[in-house]
Amino acid sequence: MGKKTVLLDICEIGNPTSGFGQIANNYYHLYQTVDDEALSFHFLLPEGFKADCNQKVQTTNIRNRYHKHFTKGLPTVDLWHSTNQQQIKRKRGKYNKFVLTIHDLNFLTEKNWIRQLKHKIRLQHAINQADAVTCISQFVGRQVEQLFDMKGKPVRVIYNGVEDISEQPLEIPAFATGRPFFFAIGQIRAKKNFHLLVDMMRHFPDHDLYVCGDDHFDYAKTVREHINILPTHNAYLCGKIRAEEKVWLYRNCEAFLFASQGEGFGLPPIEAMQFGKPVFIANYTCLPEICGDCAYIWPTLNPDEMADFVRNGLVDFAQSPERINQIRQHAAQFSYDKHINAYIQLYKELLCS
Repeated sequence: MGKKTVLLDICEIGNPTSGFGQIANNYYHLYQTVDDEALSFHFLLPEGFKADCNQKVQTTNIRNRYHKHFTKGLPTVDLWHSTNQQQIKRKRGKYNKFVLTIHDLNFLTEKNWIRQLKHKIRLQHAINQADAVTCISQFVGRQVEQLFDMKGKPVRVIYNGVEDISEQPLEIPAFATGRPFFFAIGQIRAKKNFHLLVDMMRHFPDHDLYVCGDDHFDYAKTVREHINILPTHNAYLCGKIRAEEKVWLYRNCEAFLFASQGEGFGLPPIEAMQFGKPVFIANYTCLPEICGDCAYIWPTLNPDEMADFVRNGLVDFAQSPERINQIRQHAAQFSYDKHINAYIQLYKELLCS
């Protein structure tokens, strides 16, 4: 009996600075190393992407953003895996099984009611088609079960893999001032609450704050306004950064700050923990679940109180040297080996049992 073919939709590899893009890039490289007697893998890639894959993996490029919603020109496979909820294939065909991974339901807070309804209808249709639905945290799983008809299918939680970047090459960014600094990264969206971090910096005149990430969103204007009126002039909105710069910032920051109220997993705090850094997070969504007792959790998101909490947390961290190893060990549990093995077991359960 021949191998079963699993298609992974990793078209987000064309957006390398996004979270979905990082996941797609890791899938692209790591699934090529899998040597399984029962499964072979096929990558669905964006238009124009030039694949350099070994013989274990086949590839297909979509012709345009609508191509994968129709069957013509798509490969015939045994299982189709939509690796995030934004890459749903609308027509069932040329595959026998369908796995849907849901990362978050952020559209419930980011979209108006009409778009929310459209997203809910589209996602419910995908859930109806799916043979298995996975979520990246218990928090997201509970949300999905509460808001959608699962048709008797259980939600399976498979935590994201987090690439270990702690030993990767580093490069000092041009914007670094040489002063002690705090670091924050993510798309510059309102749910991330970067303006609160900026406001907090008036209490740290001897430190700088670097906020990095895609800043084409409207909310970036709000963050810049807060920076411009900050009397201490010690916060910077730095835009997108290269991977080497991100490693340098994690390695050299005094602390990593993440006040987000809209996460499905929360990749940056775990990356910061790989470097043994103190991490401060909001007490919202999945963040307490993912970070556990290895992060300092702000009880409120008031800039003055946040500043006091950071100051006290840094003192506690300095007095607890054992926390560095504890933090690194916590981050290590989110390995890509564990993540991919969990999906391989799921594929086999659907295809080989």
